[in-house]
Amino acid sequence: MTEYLLLANPGHNRVYLEAARTAAAAELCLLLPSCAVSEGEVGGQPALRLCCEQPLEGEALARCARSSLFFALFERAEGDLLRPVTPPEWRYLPDSLNTILKYPGKTNEQFTRLLVNLAEGACLSLRDKPTLLDPMCGQGTTLFEAAIRGWNAVGLEIQEQPVRKGAGYFVKFLENSRCKHKRSEEKRTREGKRLAQVTAVEYAAQKDGWYREDTRTVRFFRADSALCGQLLPKNSVDLLACDLPYGVQHGASGGDGLRRNAAGLAAEAAPGWFAVLRPGGGAALAYNVLTTPRQQLVQAMEGAGFSVLPRTEGLEHRVDQAILRDVLTAYKPK
Repeated sequence: MTEYLLLANPGHNRVYLEAARTAAAAELCLLLPSCAVSEGEVGGQPALRLCCEQPLEGEALARCARSSLFFALFERAEGDLLRPVTPPEWRYLPDSLNTILKYPGKTNEQFTRLLVNLAEGACLSLRDKPTLLDPMCGQGTTLFEAAIRGWNAVGLEIQEQPVRKGAGYFVKFLENSRCKHKRSEEKRTREGKRLAQVTAVEYAAQKDGWYREDTRTVRFFRADSALCGQLLPKNSVDLLACDLPYGVQHGASGGDGLRRNAAGLAAEAAPGWFAVLRPGGGAALAYNVLTTPRQQLVQAMEGAGFSVLPRTEGLEHRVDQAILRDVLTAYKPK
């Protein structure tokens, strides 16, 4: 048995940090099923204690480093001595892509990472260069988390301003990072009616990757999430991660107008999500327990064909007085 202490990321919002430790412990249990995880501390600072059957190496160590709370890892040696452990570099683009980005209503980037990890954990299989879908992407926090990992990403957002700002920010970031890239615009229509305005950014982290055509793409669709199945090819995305509207500052727009319960919106959009997700693909949906009962969300996803996974204890946490957040995970059967 090998024992590790994972030092918590000090960049967490202080209000969120206490809840984040419990959620991150549940996340690590899914990422590293052979490890027992509990809360601890290093020098009086928040940490997680990992007791693993085998030493963390290779992909297991990289999974640990990709966890939402990760800042530094130490292996317990003799007595109270701690040996620093250096994980393999897994980022395609730097974390600053998401930490620099600030806007009202932005989901905490550490929680976004947790959500993406849960979607990955729900996958039965994953391609080497997968594509992530966020069907309600806002300015693109989830898409940029995919880009950090070197994945392709596609997002739908019904409002024009978030799409314009998110795509503009990403291009500016690539310019400042001296990454080769190309931005393109496209209109999607059907029977003369516009369905979506598409902004695509193709890029490579290194110049040699660009010239070898080893590139990645982030695509923003200014479109209703319910049109997902009409806009994207069937079985074209590997995983789905989405922070559903909480019904507090913003309602969930759907066929019957503005409402606080996001389950109805999910029921309208989930058939399209199911169609574009590859068999074996995983999904993670964050939602507000106070406005969207879990069972209603389960019914919406199962009604579209998804297999919903059992609820993971420890993920539910309070964001503020009006938001008690939890995560539903599911997959598309093969």
